[in-house]
Amino acid sequence: MPGTYPIALVIFTPSVMRDVDLVIVGGGPAGLSTALHLHAIAPALQIVVLERERYPREKICAGGIGARAFKLLAKIGVDVECPKVPLTSLAVKLMHDTVVTRVDDLGAVVRRIEFDHALAKVAIARGIELRDNCGVERIEMIDASDRAVGTQDDVIQGRASSSDTARVRVITASGDVYRARAIVGADGVSGVVRHQAGFPRPELRAQVVELDTEGVADDLPRDTVVFDFARRDLAGYAWDFPTIVDGQPLVCRGAYVIRTLGADDARARCAAYLAERGLDIKRYRIKQFAERGWEPGVDIAKPRVLLVGEAAGIDIATGEGIGQAIEYGSVAAPYLARAFEREDLSFGDWRRAVEKHHLGFQLRIRYLAYELFYGRRRTKVEFLMPRLSSMFRVAVQDFAGVPISKLALARGAGQFLAAYATMKMRPDDVD
Repeated sequence: MPGTYPIALVIFTPSVMRDVDLVIVGGGPAGLSTALHLHAIAPALQIVVLERERYPREKICAGGIGARAFKLLAKIGVDVECPKVPLTSLAVKLMHDTVVTRVDDLGAVVRRIEFDHALAKVAIARGIELRDNCGVERIEMIDASDRAVGTQDDVIQGRASSSDTARVRVITASGDVYRARAIVGADGVSGVVRHQAGFPRPELRAQVVELDTEGVADDLPRDTVVFDFARRDLAGYAWDFPTIVDGQPLVCRGAYVIRTLGADDARARCAAYLAERGLDIKRYRIKQFAERGWEPGVDIAKPRVLLVGEAAGIDIATGEGIGQAIEYGSVAAPYLARAFEREDLSFGDWRRAVEKHHLGFQLRIRYLAYELFYGRRRTKVEFLMPRLSSMFRVAVQDFAGVPISKLALARGAGQFLAAYATMKMRPDDVD
């Protein structure tokens, strides 16, 4: 692909044994953000990032990133140099209305194959050890003599990991071994860390189908991302995101279906969405993947094991993940630095640390939106939404990382109360 090249990495002989402070499993935005932010705070810590695939590797994703994420990276001097489609507008299509909110410097749409690779090159340039094509096979807890202390489930679930001399042993597919003081799981919900550490299977699940097409006459301008909720029988939405593929301006379109709320076929939904625009799904390469949402009260850490990004959970209402993954890293880094300094790697308060941060507030709001919008009063909620321009603007500004004034919040609250009073007088079955 133009503009990409293999990363030059340190080559290790098989069965190498190394002692490090932290192993981060997963070289996507969550893992790389964690590594970059932690390196900026505590450069003396020995950090190793292990990525299963070889860069540049494709990651199926619509690629929308709010400017908040870019601003977080800018604070540590990181500029991700890759093709981007700049955004200044977000549109939400409902059955009878379309709400369009404009905010300068809203964010951008990227291709993950390019964005992740560029972010990885920044990490390497800063001296962070990053190994690609290096999958993790096994995770064990060991003592100072390199002996396993109890079974894998025993130690990682906290029944045998309280010793100050305990370490996490990470064994790669090539037979290399790292003995780490702690490990960060940034390899997604289906990743090896989450599975081997014994975290429960997430309940909030979504199916996603996407493809890239040419533009059509009724597309909104290319500075706009579109979320189409017009189908009330769909627990989810369709989307149109402007994108660039090999230098060509295209549109990434797809369907996001929350499977937790019932069976549905994302591919069939996507085909119908394209057909309405005169496009035949058979002409395009279809990409399909699954997502998992953040769940209130569910553990996202165990002794010496901490989860970030989708491994911990992302926004289930919209499936937004890249910006939240980067923000997870910005929250995890100071938390980890303090934990290493105090020699307290139990991580018992990691969930509370997330919930107290803007990231946790955002995830809770999105979870409430998921429960409210997809509940039995969806018709009334849709009636309410076009009347909440001030609240929409606050939400979009938050996505862009714009500081929200108290006056803006007061206006949004007042607008909501007025619209809610009107909504209460409508029967549930009135369109």
